Amino acid sequence: MQAAEAAVRGADLIVVIGGDGTVAEVAAGLMAGSRRIPLAVIPRGTANVLALNLGIPRDIDGAVSIALDGTAVPIDAGSLNGETYLVAAGTGSHAEMVAAANRRLKSKWGVFAYPLGWLRKSRGSLEPVSYTVTMDGETREIEATMIQVMNCGAVFWRGWEFAPGISPVDGFLDVVVYRATTLADYLTAAAYLLRGAPTETDLVEHWRGRRIQIDADPEVRLQRDGEVAGTSPATIEIEPRAVPIVMPRSGPWAG
Repeated sequence: MQAAEAAVRGADLIVVIGGDGTVAEVAAGLMAGSRRIPLAVIPRGTANVLALNLGIPRDIDGAVSIALDGTAVPIDAGSLNGETYLVAAGTGSHAEMVAAANRRLKSKWGVFAYPLGWLRKSRGSLEPVSYTVTMDGETREIEATMIQVMNCGAVFWRGWEFAPGISPVDGFLDVVVYRATTLADYLTAAAYLLRGAPTETDLVEHWRGRRIQIDADPEVRLQRDGEVAGTSPATIEIEPRAVPIVMPRSGPWAG
């Protein structure tokens, strides 16, 4: 709520120093207020996926330069069971990666702490879960090992997108379903991703919607912007163009 209070007191810009979870918390506070002023991001977290997608550099000097001379663009925000996120929320192997990545692994390996933690815990194998997914009133029964509901598409590097056309400014959330159960399956899916065709394998499916309900049997863990977020069921919704973020004037979404 400090962000909302700062806006009411007349601030013109809020600078957030931290990772994706911190940025989402500040954005939620701003969205709860009556005046939504721009947020500038100085990425200092483990993954900094939002900054990656918006073209904000990881180095402090570069990020400060963007904060002072960039352009504010309102991006979409998702909510998972009422809690704001800006990058992705999900279940299954990704949520287990988040839970397994302890502080020591994060300090040593950065963003690679997530897959390393998962490999150590799962030994490279997962059992699929039975999901009921209702998206904008249409229900699907599926077997999957991971579901990501994404506002931003790239995770490790720009250009490596979980599905084609994911945009933080289009008013939609992108549901990416993974059916990979072994390390070999995940390597196959990764190879398609690197080729720029992540959904050309039957291990991956992609849908787009505005309101998504996810139920699982058995119950599964949830994650939201790199933080553990309880367990299923999950109700996920979008608020279009909810948060103005300062980004490079020549960036992918500035136009």
